[in-house]
Amino acid sequence: MRIEYDVTIEETETAFMMFWRKYNLRNTLLLTLIYSIAITLFVNMVLSGGILFGGLGAGLSAGMLMSCWYNPYRTRKKIVQALESADAENYSASFGERDIVVETVIAAEEFPAVEKSTYPLATEELYSKETNELFLLYVNRALIHVFPKRCLSEQEAEELRNYFIKKNI
Repeated sequence: MRIEYDVTIEETETAFMMFWRKYNLRNTLLLTLIYSIAITLFVNMVLSGGILFGGLGAGLSAGMLMSCWYNPYRTRKKIVQALESADAENYSASFGERDIVVETVIAAEEFPAVEKSTYPLATEELYSKETNELFLLYVNRALIHVFPKRCLSEQEAEELRNYFIKKNI
């Protein structure tokens, strides 16, 4: 099976948020708990008379807590900004018995470039996720591919869904 598609900025942003939830949300919640406990302890220290050290510790802990939640937001916005100014890209993906091949065609003005990525099913640990608007293929903790349903016919979407189920991806 072979599909051709493009990805909008909104779809990229949705994919990034899903990617972040899968790989980073648990750690962020754990850090939130730790920093909240630290803030509580430092505030207790302030109330017990250790104003300087307790206030400094509470302030630093609050700053770290805020950065846990703000940094992913900032990263997502920077990615969106970079993609808005980049050249348009079109993609094609082939789903074979032994591998998945994704080709990226960067439509530069004079010399279009093609980048090809091959993911052997036997050696790669792939994971897929389906939403109402798209399919996501998680390749690793640093790479995902987005397959928008708006670019697929109902039959292609069903074939892709069945492919991921059959290959246990």
